[in-house]
Amino acid sequence: MRIVFVHGWGYGPDIWQSVVKLLGDDIAYDLVDLGFSGSENIPVGHYDIAVGHSMGCMWLLSQSNITWEKLVFINGFSRFSASDDFQEGVHPRVIDRMLRKLPKAPVDVLQSFHQLCDPDGKTSYQGIKTPDLSKLVWGLNFLRDQDQRLNFPEESSYILADKDDQVVTEAMTVKLFEGNSEWTEGKGHLLPLTDPVACSSVIKRVVADL
Repeated sequence: MRIVFVHGWGYGPDIWQSVVKLLGDDIAYDLVDLGFSGSENIPVGHYDIAVGHSMGCMWLLSQSNITWEKLVFINGFSRFSASDDFQEGVHPRVIDRMLRKLPKAPVDVLQSFHQLCDPDGKTSYQGIKTPDLSKLVWGLNFLRDQDQRLNFPEESSYILADKDDQVVTEAMTVKLFEGNSEWTEGKGHLLPLTDPVACSSVIKRVVADL
């Protein structure tokens, strides 16, 4: 059993630590590092399960060198920015504003985003100590410009979302996945950190379904 995990924008692979521990020792896994802290690790190959958080979900859909049998989306999406046929998304000007501010104050932009992800301070995440500006810029452009809705494999996917997520709202999730989701409540946008039990439970169910 091989699983690959992908984190979202402004975070790193360490968000999966508690989830991985709950899965047990007989699971082989790789942790993608998209490089926001300066170190990048992107494996290739076929996996039994691919698990993405936030932007990591859409990133998985954009890849050709990583394949899988089953897909797990946690606080995820196949499109992020709003469009004529996806008005529930985040307006591109919000992302553009972050892009303008990022070169001048990357730490401030990250702190603001982390606060939005965890407004009640449920996690002890310390943030990225040495942010890689070029990778953060790439990530925001990716969030603004990508549309992977046509690549989403509905029949082999599992969706875990939170009703109080302020980044990926309930309306976004319902629109993208037609209500075919499992929900938590009051846990926010960082379910791998705020509710690793719910995350691991979904993954264990997928393992059982293989």
